[in-house]
Amino acid sequence: MTTQNSTSIIVKDFNGVKVHTFLAPYEAAANATHIIETENKLVLVDTHFLTPLAQAFKGYALSLNKPIDRIFISHGHPDHYFGLASAFSEYTAYTLQGIDKVIAEWGPQMIKNQKPMFGDLIPNDVVVPKHTLMPNTEEIIDGLTYQYEMVKGAESEAQLLIKLPQIGVIIAQDLVYSGVHLWLGMGWFDKWISELENVLKADGYNYILAGHGLPCGKDEVMNCIYYLKIAKELYSKNPTAEEFKTQLLAKYPHRESVMMFDMYLGFLFGQMSSH
Repeated sequence: MTTQNSTSIIVKDFNGVKVHTFLAPYEAAANATHIIETENKLVLVDTHFLTPLAQAFKGYALSLNKPIDRIFISHGHPDHYFGLASAFSEYTAYTLQGIDKVIAEWGPQMIKNQKPMFGDLIPNDVVVPKHTLMPNTEEIIDGLTYQYEMVKGAESEAQLLIKLPQIGVIIAQDLVYSGVHLWLGMGWFDKWISELENVLKADGYNYILAGHGLPCGKDEVMNCIYYLKIAKELYSKNPTAEEFKTQLLAKYPHRESVMMFDMYLGFLFGQMSSH
């Protein structure tokens, strides 16, 4: 692992296929973007929220001196697609059919909502992926098989999950939060747990790429399940937002990115509307 401008870069080599993770600081919610490097091409996953991070991720990708074949956008939360506009607008972008519509509909409002706080640190416009994928399909890119699945009703309404069976990697993105507090804005605890259990059951996959935090194994997937069960129990007792935060922090004092609570409590407790 190397550090670059307070970001972390983790590279794992699977017999010539290199998986790069570009991790934002924990103070910036530990957003994780990834590069799948094969012999001739790069495939990128997600693009960061803040423009400086998106541009740094692009700089790192370009330093690998291979063409960027495409960028996958995992879901319709702005910390994963804002960087398309600020750093990657000239590249081909893909997402699941339907997620493109979420980004087109809600993206401008997300920018409007965030501009007062972040100003020039976020883009002025949204770039919507022009290419869509169908779930339960697969394709081969530069000799590597990509299997596309849709996760519904977990951290977000819909999300792209990608399996790389030849190297035993699952690109789980925001289905898995590794070592950081989970974004619980939708409150779909049971469905999220069910989807994580599906990851646990996937034989032969032992390297999980999270949407926030470091790459991990299935032990961290299990930790996320425990976290969700505890959060569900606390939430069922009808606490105030502040009580919920205090109680969950007491259960998990060592998880990073405490600001995650302030990013979702308004949604979970009905003070803000979500897409």
